Amino acid sequence: MPQHSGFTPQTGDRLVLDAGAFYKNYDLNTNTGTLLGATRGGGEFKAVPSMRAIEVDGVKGRAKGLNAIDSWDVTIMANMLEITPQMLASALATGSVDSATNNMYDIITASNTISIANYLDNITWVGRLSGSNNPVIIQIFNALNTEGVTLKTEDKGESVLPVTFAAHYDAFDLDMVPFKIYYPKLSGDTTPPTVTVVPADAATAIAVSASVVWTFNEAINPTLVNPSNFLLIKADGTNVPGALTINAAKTVVTLKPTTNMTAASDHIAIASSNIKDLNGNSLVQKTSKFRTA
Repeated sequence: MPQHSGFTPQTGDRLVLDAGAFYKNYDLNTNTGTLLGATRGGGEFKAVPSMRAIEVDGVKGRAKGLNAIDSWDVTIMANMLEITPQMLASALATGSVDSATNNMYDIITASNTISIANYLDNITWVGRLSGSNNPVIIQIFNALNTEGVTLKTEDKGESVLPVTFAAHYDAFDLDMVPFKIYYPKLSGDTTPPTVTVVPADAATAIAVSASVVWTFNEAINPTLVNPSNFLLIKADGTNVPGALTINAAKTVVTLKPTTNMTAASDHIAIASSNIKDLNGNSLVQKTSKFRTA
């Protein structure tokens, strides 16, 4: 018997939640970009093909295999509650911000000419999927707002500025429709990550300027790379301050002390159990005790 409902045990893992956030020029390798700002009412992504039914004598309607795509209309719209000079400039397509002329105001103006520099590399929406710690990411490329700015004001209310960016084909790759959707894989992985540490446990004669390097067997959640989860302390509990970095693959975390460790002393490197892989599995706390030279 067929099911009478689309609801399955996996439904709860496949819900796209909340309004998400909008960025310009978002880099997937570093998970960084410039936030457009706060929104009210979220936004909207559209990728609509313009289809044409190929007419053939004797065929009285649409026929399988006789459809062609003439073009794509790809847009991202955001309802901006937070309105900054930079966001207005982007929304104006050819806008620019003059911050030097006037001591009291940033001055936003627009040009009559569209240049290549006016196109943004991408406009990106980042949202949450209920069954994953990885975000859902939608990117449109070579983005330009072709609809201008309409700012409506009202009494006892805040202005919300709808901004629509249209994607454009790139002359160097006319076969690529200018958008991508990154949908996280729901692997069902329940295996905790593992990690090796340098300096290793019980190591001796470690240079006082040495960094601590944690190497994981899989990518970890980069938002959890902070001083609360990656620690270097002396045996008496005194914290050794340092700068934390993570590689692009999200598998190697390095703590470089900002001051030298104490010579001929025991130190402890700790990776806490709050650290998780991209599927939300927690690390078993890893401790490495070593002695400096």
